[in-house]
Amino acid sequence: MNRPGALCLRLRRGPVRLLFAHPRDERGSSAVETLIMATAAMSLVLIVVASGRYVDGSAQANDAAYAAARAASLETAPGPGYAAGRQAAMRSLAARGKSCQNLQVSFAGTNFNPGGDLTAEVTCTVNLLDTGALGRQLGLQPHRSFTERAVVPIETYRIAGDNP
Repeated sequence: MNRPGALCLRLRRGPVRLLFAHPRDERGSSAVETLIMATAAMSLVLIVVASGRYVDGSAQANDAAYAAARAASLETAPGPGYAAGRQAAMRSLAARGKSCQNLQVSFAGTNFNPGGDLTAEVTCTVNLLDTGALGRQLGLQPHRSFTERAVVPIETYRIAGDNP
């Protein structure tokens, strides 16, 4: 018997009946799938952007710390050395873009004598407010502060003080 309804009659017995009794309507399912995939793709893009900013912010703070320490170590007195270090850190961040802001430079723990070590500590903040509500839902902090330290030796055979 090859009646069109014969297969349906046989399948209507038992648990298989629920799967084949009434075919499901799949209209609109591609729109839902597209919405889910678009949300997942946007989340992934935001995570990549935030990760890039974190890495770039840390690298900028590190570069600024080294530039500050090196510029300060080339001066012969602490006052002009610290001023030159701060200027070098600001120039370093200005050349790299705006990822790292709110610059703070510290020379605590520095031995500014010949043969000593000059320590520069740079703190700056990365702003992630433009990731918006989706960034907050993903757990991204709106502001992330980075602190990096660089130590540079001061030359042993140099003229110390204000008189060269």
